[in-house]
Amino acid sequence: MVHVEKQYVQIVRTLCLFLTPSERKCSRLCRSESSFKYESGLFVQGLLKDATGSFVLPFRQVMYAPYPTTHIDVDVNTVKQMPPCHEHIYNQRRYMRSELTAFWRANSDEEMSQDPIIHTDESFTPDLNIFQDIVHRDTLVKAFLDQIFHLKPGLSLRSTFLAQFLLVLHRKALTLIKYIEDDTQKGKKPFKSLRSLKIDLDLTAEGDLNIIMALAEKIKPGLHSFIFGRPFYISVQERDMLMTF
Repeated sequence: MVHVEKQYVQIVRTLCLFLTPSERKCSRLCRSESSFKYESGLFVQGLLKDATGSFVLPFRQVMYAPYPTTHIDVDVNTVKQMPPCHEHIYNQRRYMRSELTAFWRANSDEEMSQDPIIHTDESFTPDLNIFQDIVHRDTLVKAFLDQIFHLKPGLSLRSTFLAQFLLVLHRKALTLIKYIEDDTQKGKKPFKSLRSLKIDLDLTAEGDLNIIMALAEKIKPGLHSFIFGRPFYISVQERDMLMTF
């Protein structure tokens, strides 16, 4: 058990290398002697399975997390993700609305006013199957892994290389934001040239676009919804749309 715990801690610490110092302070290791449960708002957190080898993520806490959650199962080597940011926010607000409606009806005889953006009818049932397999390919992470393992371990070379890689991602995200601002006159016009953006910024691989879009969303919240949220696309439709451009 100690060996397994050490392996999990090592993976969590490796993932934290890709975070900013402030984000690392909002992350958590896993300890076998503790009773940590999933907490909304942490950037990276390690969680251990129970004695039966199972673990269930609490649906409500996952829905209320500020960002979509990625679930990595080290035992079976699987990575699953929630839908992208704009869909996560849409589902989050819809779920919150259904909870408020149920609470209102239980404590008041009056009808709750309709949300002008999110419509929730009485038959609304949250989709519990919110995690999806990752099917897209990328070149950014693949190239990074291929190159970093050519450097000798134990020196500062790998740390320097990682810092440069994160700097490149950050600059690509800033460039993407500036590209969209110029194309839309800072949001005054709808964004229409996704195909041109992918070609001009060398983000033709869907995974590369997703990585840079996720970082750009952290820098400028609401960017993902601005591009993909009008009209609202579910992630499968969004993936189909990306493949056709």
